[in-house]
Amino acid sequence: MRHWLRLHRLALGSTLRLFAANPLASSLNLLVVGIAVALPLGLYTLVTNLQTLAGRLPSDPQASVFLKTDANGADEGRVETLLKQNDIVASYHRIGRDEALHELEKSSGMGGLVAGLPNNPLPDTFSLMLRDGSPDALDKLANQLKADPAVDEVQMDADWARRLAAIVSLGRETTTTVAAVLGAGLLLITANMIRLQILTRRDEIEVSKLIGATDSFIRRPFLYFAIMQGILGSLVGLGVVAIALSRLSGPVGKLAMLYGEQFSLSLPDATAGAATLAVVLLLSLIGATLSVRRHLRVLDA
Repeated sequence: MRHWLRLHRLALGSTLRLFAANPLASSLNLLVVGIAVALPLGLYTLVTNLQTLAGRLPSDPQASVFLKTDANGADEGRVETLLKQNDIVASYHRIGRDEALHELEKSSGMGGLVAGLPNNPLPDTFSLMLRDGSPDALDKLANQLKADPAVDEVQMDADWARRLAAIVSLGRETTTTVAAVLGAGLLLITANMIRLQILTRRDEIEVSKLIGATDSFIRRPFLYFAIMQGILGSLVGLGVVAIALSRLSGPVGKLAMLYGEQFSLSLPDATAGAATLAVVLLLSLIGATLSVRRHLRVLDA
């Protein structure tokens, strides 16, 4: 056991000497790994924040039905009957054009301008509360209402929430794709870095094999190098994401305040950080193992 621990301590010391021998090159390598980690992790963080925002949206689906300005009482009665007969309409409220104009006058503060209008340009409106917010149900209701000649427009208040959900889904797929591509790149980067380290220490490795060093003894420092590089590169990636979020949090908060909301970007949780570190370490070890195995075979040939 002591001998095993001593071998690993020697390998770790050799790895630290490799980093210290070329500080500039080591720093650039860590920056490359950090950027490869930061891009998918940053996308994942943005998608997670969008999901949080989507979860704060009102859960009760609503809709507004705008009649044409020349609609008469018979038209209103026909549309109201259609709403009563529709199963997904939980309740509705009629907003007359005079009531809508009065509310506009109060909310806008432009009483003089509104009073100067020759006629009321606003239509009669029905505000709906719905039982079903599924896309199929909303589309079916909208098509039924638009088929009536008195209906000018049907506005689903949940449309923008559905668009946001579609953006989140697209962001999730984009994150997966970017992570896969950069993961493959990270594996190749690690393999190439280990190859350069092996070529730099080729003479030392050959002498070690002549005096009886095993492949495990020779391989161990390079695996430690990959582990250290993965850990430090992941920390660099987390730091890049944290800096980017800190710079974006202010503008995002101001934008949310303009819409009467309070929202701030949050950092990845501990689970996401641990998963990122685990994946980076796995890819680094695979790349290092493949590279060392290939070059040891060349040396043995």
